[in-house]
Amino acid sequence: MTKRRTIPHGTVCIFSILGVACASDQGFGTGSSDSQPGVPDVEFSIDIALQRSGWGESLGRCHLQAALRLYEPTEEEMKPYGHANGTVVEVPNEPMTCSHTLIEEPPDPIDIGGSTDNWAIAGEDIASDEIHLISEHQTIVLSTVELESGSVRYEWGDCSQDTFPFGTVFDLHFPNSPEAHIRGFTVPEAFAVGADVALTSPVSLSDHRHDQSDDLEITWEELHTVPDVRDETVQVDRTVWARNRWMDQHQPFEALGCRPEEQGMTISTDDLSLLQANHPEDEANTIVGIQVDTVVTSPPFDTPWGRTISVRSTVSDGGDLVLMGPAVGDTADSESVTAQ
Repeated sequence: MTKRRTIPHGTVCIFSILGVACASDQGFGTGSSDSQPGVPDVEFSIDIALQRSGWGESLGRCHLQAALRLYEPTEEEMKPYGHANGTVVEVPNEPMTCSHTLIEEPPDPIDIGGSTDNWAIAGEDIASDEIHLISEHQTIVLSTVELESGSVRYEWGDCSQDTFPFGTVFDLHFPNSPEAHIRGFTVPEAFAVGADVALTSPVSLSDHRHDQSDDLEITWEELHTVPDVRDETVQVDRTVWARNRWMDQHQPFEALGCRPEEQGMTISTDDLSLLQANHPEDEANTIVGIQVDTVVTSPPFDTPWGRTISVRSTVSDGGDLVLMGPAVGDTADSESVTAQ
């Protein structure tokens, strides 16, 4: 049994992990603005995510998982959550614009489900053996799983495209466990899971090619309505990524971070020209991964520890395309015609 420690007034932090280049920190940051050096905090991390690739045809990630831990920060460790491992891709604030970033320090390779997977959160055995997520139509039980490292994580074992609770509001319930540090509590309408978002363009093709001289239109539609949480609307944020990588490598060497409008994004030829394209006469050696991230943030609520927190869920969809540059002589021919 895990050794227990007495906890003074602490903090609970609930968030999902979303990043382009993120460090593996087992789902936790190294401090919060409410933390006090040397004073134990209770950190609670919950990750709600579904991630597809192959233009919606392949499911990469699907999980609802959570973890708690005790943490005693020092002065040197009082830093915000979400430090970047490698180059951070910039994203503009103005809709329908993109920012280009050269990735000089790629993030470390991620083994999905392995010890380096920064989505695979883990913590300590300081609460009940289960967490219940209760909605009008279903109850999802997150059960504790002990990892090889000795850490503990709460997992839902039935996550899939068909079972993922899109557009659902959940009560958060911890059953009471007399021996645990965290006593039982319930937060009615704690958070909502975002809607499913399906890409409607580009179309799904096994070898999708796009000319750098043409604007790239990306559109989507929401397949569910996200209800209000405690009579408040949720916040929906979207980001479109275009990450360029070598065919034989997984990590990108450059990327566009784009701020779309509500239902779509047009990446202009000017922005596409910033990416390294393939020459039509040569064999393709680079490929661009397009990804649309939709993050739904629920209104905050107060925890039994007196802290105000909120929960986010992430739905991602996208696919790869081969970006083709102009043929040799196209630019010269165009200039010649213009001169005549």
